[in-house]
Amino acid sequence: MEFLWTSFEIVGTVAFAISGALVGVSRRMDIFGMLVLALATAIGGGIVRDILVGHFPPNSLQTGFYVLLTLAVTIAVFMVYRSKQDHHMSTRWVRRIYLTADTIGLASFTVTGTSVGVYAYPQYPIFCMILGILTAVGGGMIRDVLAQRVPSVLREEVYALPAIIGSAVYYVFGYDGAWLYASYGAFITVFLIRTAAIRYEWRLPRVY
Repeated sequence: MEFLWTSFEIVGTVAFAISGALVGVSRRMDIFGMLVLALATAIGGGIVRDILVGHFPPNSLQTGFYVLLTLAVTIAVFMVYRSKQDHHMSTRWVRRIYLTADTIGLASFTVTGTSVGVYAYPQYPIFCMILGILTAVGGGMIRDVLAQRVPSVLREEVYALPAIIGSAVYYVFGYDGAWLYASYGAFITVFLIRTAAIRYEWRLPRVY
């Protein structure tokens, strides 16, 4: 179970680091600004989760591995853009990469966040689900605030709802100890719903 959790945590960190760095590129930030947004996205939600359950220092700051991983991803994104003579890539492809990375990060961190709650406080389903949702969307909200954008969770296609459903799926299976089914079931649920929301432009009801 620990190996599975770490695998999802690494996948989520890399995916969200990519999305954070790409937001930095879109806002014309330097490499430090890109790193700040990548770190906020990749480890911000996990830090909030760990503080809520009393894990201190937070998991992502205990060894420095996740910080270094985020740094490596940011440098890679920076070098890809620097290597382009016109410093630009197809807008459509960049958005596709961003949305794919963001979706993978959302799904991965829904799994890790909810699993922490189920492991520590299985008797509190709402708390477990909130941990999953905060881990999944918290870093992106911090990133968007720093980048002076309306957070994606408040304006884009269905975003938080997949995390809510995915965390519920994880709780149902994880509560009975079926960790493997819980992890992959929640990940696939979030990934498919979010992908379909992007593809078909599903949105929650609005006043206007």
